[in-house]
Amino acid sequence: MSLIFKRIEYMCTYCGKKETRSPSMGRPQPGKCPRKNGDKPHSWVINRRLG
Repeated sequence: MSLIFKRIEYMCTYCGKKETRSPSMGRPQPGKCPRKNGDKPHSWVINRRLG
């Protein structure tokens, strides 16, 4: 039995920025992480699953 989640909260492990998205949207765009040197992207991980 698989659980269906309506929202997934992603968090950047580096700067702590959070984005909540539906599972069908996939991960957020990498963007630029303000805490990393240069133009390095965010490091998104699944923080929690909602609903």
